Amino acid sequence: MKKYISVFFLALSTSFSGVSVAQTSKQTPPAAGLAPVIEVGKVESFTLSNGLKVYVVENHNLPTVAMNLVLDRAPLLEGDKAGLTTAAGYLMRSGTASRTNDQLDEEIDFIGASLNTSSTGFSASGLKKHFPKLLELSADVVLNPKFNQEELDKFKKQMASNLASSKEDPATIENNVQQALLFGKNHPYGEVITEKTVEAISLADVQQYHNTYFRPNIGYLAIVGDVNVKDAKKLVKQYFGKWKKAEVKQTAFAAPAPLAGNKVSVVDRPNSVQSSISVAYAVDLKPGSPDAIAASLMNNILGGSFARLDANLREKHAYTYGSNSTLTNDRVAGRFRAFASVRNPVTDSAFAQIMSEMNRMRQEPVPNDELQKVKNMVTGSFARSLENPLTVAMFAINTARYNLPKDYYANYLKNVAAVTPADIQRVAQQYLQPDKAHLIVVGNAREVADKLKPFNPSQPIAYFNAFGEQTEAPMASLPAGATVQSVLAAYINALGGKANVENVRDLTIKRTMNMPGAQLAIVQQQKGVDKSHMTISFGENEVNRVVINGNKGTMVSQGQVKELQGGELLDQKLESWMFSFLKYDQLGVKLALNQVEKVDGREAYKLELTMPSGKKSFHYFDKETGLKVREVATEQTSVGTASQTIDLKNYREVNGIKFPHQIDLHVGSQVISSTVTSVEINKNLKDDIFKLK
Repeated sequence: MKKYISVFFLALSTSFSGVSVAQTSKQTPPAAGLAPVIEVGKVESFTLSNGLKVYVVENHNLPTVAMNLVLDRAPLLEGDKAGLTTAAGYLMRSGTASRTNDQLDEEIDFIGASLNTSSTGFSASGLKKHFPKLLELSADVVLNPKFNQEELDKFKKQMASNLASSKEDPATIENNVQQALLFGKNHPYGEVITEKTVEAISLADVQQYHNTYFRPNIGYLAIVGDVNVKDAKKLVKQYFGKWKKAEVKQTAFAAPAPLAGNKVSVVDRPNSVQSSISVAYAVDLKPGSPDAIAASLMNNILGGSFARLDANLREKHAYTYGSNSTLTNDRVAGRFRAFASVRNPVTDSAFAQIMSEMNRMRQEPVPNDELQKVKNMVTGSFARSLENPLTVAMFAINTARYNLPKDYYANYLKNVAAVTPADIQRVAQQYLQPDKAHLIVVGNAREVADKLKPFNPSQPIAYFNAFGEQTEAPMASLPAGATVQSVLAAYINALGGKANVENVRDLTIKRTMNMPGAQLAIVQQQKGVDKSHMTISFGENEVNRVVINGNKGTMVSQGQVKELQGGELLDQKLESWMFSFLKYDQLGVKLALNQVEKVDGREAYKLELTMPSGKKSFHYFDKETGLKVREVATEQTSVGTASQTIDLKNYREVNGIKFPHQIDLHVGSQVISSTVTSVEINKNLKDDIFKLK
């Protein structure tokens, strides 16, 4: 969370829930003075005959003008076309009836302006001398968009790429699950965009959305800068006066019912060394509510930067690099969320400390000095925000949209100063619900799930996928008769049988790996478990080389040579030779069959390998096919446990043996794929290939 509130967010919010407070000084602060008198600024407004409400703030310090249009529509349930409004906002900027996308870009660039659209309006800025032209272009985009299939296809492609990446992003996953849990899939706030819903969007859907909701009678247009009201009114009437009004249906959605008790939900990420956790629930807190200011201050004490959650989880217990909370207001339903990313072993402890701090806010009055620090920060942020005239215009729009008192912002700091410790405790008891919350975890279920059961022992833990859809538990007990030997025997049989596998004397595998901005060539040559030679090249340049010959080995990376010895050498031998499982007992590998887990939705046996060096890895074998589908290697580092995941896919037969022809390497939230281009077996590789250089 940023230390200072952004001007735009401040202008749109009446709760100021994003302000953060630093608790760094132990000195007694001076006594609080009177709240400063704030001149919010002069706003002049007018309404066109079509219902468009316009707010103008003159500021002649710079020869620039900025505009912002907001359409005040109710939330929409997009259903099986979730992402429709996002698509409409994107396509609005892709051309009009009289201008192609390129022509529009050229005209905007020519006057040095900016023009961006969204599903609920637009924002634009430029020099004063180009204001009429910018207004003309803005009106053309709003009134005459020309939606075309090519741009919709481009949008879908971009969204598909973004959604693919988001499947691996813990923050996005947690947000998806949070939305689905708090509001449900039949509520606009609970919908989750997926590739399927995006693909279902048609041009007709986008056009229908625009025809229905882009109407002036629900519009608020702010104009700020080096312009006078008379000129602004004339130009707005000229370019937006023909915009036709129409009735806009505003569907009402009920706020979700509160939980009867805590509910624990987990998204399993088997290879995560950290858990993304949150305590979340919906709240009934409207913009301009009598509780809004006190609730905002309370939340900042709890979860602002370097506030109580940070002091506890980060400074006192070293569970995380940071923990924060947010409390937002909304006309339909607001929400509370306390969150952190913590190490797997302390996931349950981190939850306990978050809930402890929530309870402390409810049970103990806040010290006056702690409250005053928050007030001082809010006062400074509010005063600084008024330096931007757009803030003033948005204050006027908020006043109209949310039916606030006319003097709401003029009296804002006076009302901040009037909040007492008793008020903070009262709103904490009202809006902090540590015993009626969703406890959400995105992390390694095997390591954390059992420890989370005490938070709600009366209900089983619920499991979800990356898009907030409930799934089966990822873990299951082993079926009768399943052993290490039976799993490996099934794997050997699935590959092509023991005779074929044992007949492999040497092996050459070539593959290409597509990296961002580069394609790498990988060549692996192997002769039994004791001889291997692997190179990774970019064009004609060798990037990496690993050679093993008997009891010696070297790794060369960008000219740096490293000798492989001891356990590291044995580990490398095991990892290099595809058929090393034939000699696990001779090579000192300890094996254990843990359980059945899901890999890409399919049940797989999880085999634990303890290497000679002590390093652990986990191999997953598809329960139905017997083939190995995943390898996860873990290693203890100075900062915790690191892991690497490799998925093995697209098995094809070569000389009677099946080889995976697609190998996916998981690097953080990215998946780097390599494709096998050739497999050669028993080509009598010369021993010279494996000489150490």
